[in-house]
Amino acid sequence: MITNLVIFAFIVGLLTGAVVVGAVTWAKELGLKMTWWKWLLSALWYLMMLFLLFAAFTFIGEGEPAAGWKTLGISVVLLVILGAGLARVLKSK
Repeated sequence: MITNLVIFAFIVGLLTGAVVVGAVTWAKELGLKMTWWKWLLSALWYLMMLFLLFAAFTFIGEGEPAAGWKTLGISVVLLVILGAGLARVLKSK
């Protein structure tokens, strides 16, 4: 049975594939020396972003908009800080 969740998961999977291809191209164009652990840190940051966004909008969809917006606000701040740290790690030699 195809539900909205199945369609959403399919779309997220397609977009994740595009993100992976884009990340490889982006790293090559910037001349980044990507090792396995840098790819792992990047993937963990991306998965954390997906999880926190899904959690926030699940709260909103379940009728808890205050918790959803708080989760979203905290997530954005956390992801920006961790993303800046990740950028410094990726640019380091």
